Amino acid sequence: MSGVRARVLALVLVCLAAVGAGIGVGRWQSDAPAADGADDQTPARAPYTLTEVPLPGGDAGRATASAALGNGLLLVGTSNGRVYYVDPANGATRLMTPTPAPVRSIRVSADGGTAAVLSEDGAVRVMNLSRTTPTDFTIDPLEGPGGLSPDGGLFVYGSFEPTVVDVTTGRTSTLPEKPVPDGGRTAYEDWAVTGDGLVRAAGLEGVETWDPADPDRVGETIGCGCASRSVRFNGDGSLATFGTADGHTVVVDLTTGRVRSDKTVAVGDFTIIWTAAVLGDGRRAAAGTPSGVVVWDVEGRRVVWEHAFPGHHVEQVGAVPHSTALFIRTVQDGDSGDAVGSRLWLASPAAG
Repeated sequence: MSGVRARVLALVLVCLAAVGAGIGVGRWQSDAPAADGADDQTPARAPYTLTEVPLPGGDAGRATASAALGNGLLLVGTSNGRVYYVDPANGATRLMTPTPAPVRSIRVSADGGTAAVLSEDGAVRVMNLSRTTPTDFTIDPLEGPGGLSPDGGLFVYGSFEPTVVDVTTGRTSTLPEKPVPDGGRTAYEDWAVTGDGLVRAAGLEGVETWDPADPDRVGETIGCGCASRSVRFNGDGSLATFGTADGHTVVVDLTTGRVRSDKTVAVGDFTIIWTAAVLGDGRRAAAGTPSGVVVWDVEGRRVVWEHAFPGHHVEQVGAVPHSTALFIRTVQDGDSGDAVGSRLWLASPAAG
């Protein structure tokens, strides 16, 4: 572990030096076509309707993780070790499963049929939502959060050591580590399995891909050429969205290795983008900025909608499957961990 920490520290120092040296927008290449007013920050005439989603009450605790299902439900994990179904339409809540510790993350398969819940103590519960018997196993808590294959049959995880778990049989296989880039490597932050079975891991340095049919083949790392501070895949693992230290969100097409779009979404003294996502079919993206949330058109880069959350910071922005809606989790600034500090929102395109 001391070696891992040393690599992480080295990378942090390199990234800070790079930002100080002025690495930024000028070095990014984009495939996005030029458009009139391409970086116009004025919201276009396609606003979103924002609805606050009631959270489970009683002794549920504060919301610590969220995910969306394709049938209009949200899954909410809490600090008291429970996962709930929440219906944003009427605010109804129903317990899905208890967990042995506070919920760290919830991941849903692309088909919406399976959910994987990771607790702070490393306990993983994978649930096929049409059945009642879950699959339970334990991983090193530092190796999460992991991800699911499109059909929910595989759980992949690993901050540094990539591992694949067959949910049905319990068999585990380890993928070979990729060469460490100059300056070291931070932990992988997101995982995906594509429709054709490729396994992908996303870190701040870029995206690595494994072909299980030829796991020793070493492919090129696909990066954004930016000072990234966050990264997430879209639903099918074909796009990666990077949030940067200098207020940009960069969408990379992983099939071509090219930057599809970069967009300035935050300006000023505090511009780190800690959370971002591509919505629906990839035509829109959203990011949590230090002051709120911005949604924009990926190709034209025109702002579609933005909203500020005074007194709160945006902890999570996530895509609602098969739509251009998004869910947002905010936490009160200076939150001490009380349940009142967390709020969950659903932003849906306005009718008309």
